[in-house]
Amino acid sequence: MCKFRAGRGLWAKIMKEEYNAEKPGSMWLRMIAGGGGGGLTFEQPEMNIVRGAYYALISALSGAQTMALCSYDEAYTIPTEYSARISLRTMQILADEMGLAETVDPLAGSFYVETMTNQMRDKMVEIMAETDAQGGIVKLVSEGIVQAKVSAQAYKMQRDIESGAFPKVGVNRYRNEQDEEHPVEYHPYNEDDARRQIDNLNKVRVERDGDAVTRHLAQVLADAQAGVNVMPAIVAAVKAYASVGEITRQLVKAYGRYREPIRF
Repeated sequence: MCKFRAGRGLWAKIMKEEYNAEKPGSMWLRMIAGGGGGGLTFEQPEMNIVRGAYYALISALSGAQTMALCSYDEAYTIPTEYSARISLRTMQILADEMGLAETVDPLAGSFYVETMTNQMRDKMVEIMAETDAQGGIVKLVSEGIVQAKVSAQAYKMQRDIESGAFPKVGVNRYRNEQDEEHPVEYHPYNEDDARRQIDNLNKVRVERDGDAVTRHLAQVLADAQAGVNVMPAIVAAVKAYASVGEITRQLVKAYGRYREPIRF
């Protein structure tokens, strides 16, 4: 929560001081939160419902405008309608029953929260300065340096879970070896839904202006090859009902397929 609060404050500071933003809305950090499936566990999957509720609480207290709460079965599969509904009801309980959305920053002024928020912000500033000194984020991503750091952190986290240094209920503590396995329902593949989507796409392709689509796709390719901002051409192509795949293929012609650089 303090990390998110720090990020919001730092964003506003950067927008105001470095980009000379004048409108308050330009300084707002639009944030979606709600926890990722990586924090969930295979063991005792029902406990992920509790974890999800705390993820939602943290997200709300940190100032998220939008929440996409993970579902308890995401350690196994993509969410089923049933598990997604539990996540939705969890957020609705917090908003409607607990009144969590009635105050912008409920914990503002807390010595502990404000101190940790400031510490997080200082660390962010330090890392951003280091990144700029090494050539900037684009350079570090292209060289795989950022990915290597993320992988190293993930490896360390996994080792800490396995050793018990990082507590994980049901995994490295409070295990119940006598429990039978709790089956988790997998999201079914619906052939009818897939066919319906394909039929809808084919219908759009028949009814759209083919010449306009071809023209706008050609503009996407031309702008990509020229190294200019491709967003106007992409927006125009979307308005002409070009598909995501068609637009992507034009970009691939200009840029090629991205291959993640690997560093050790």
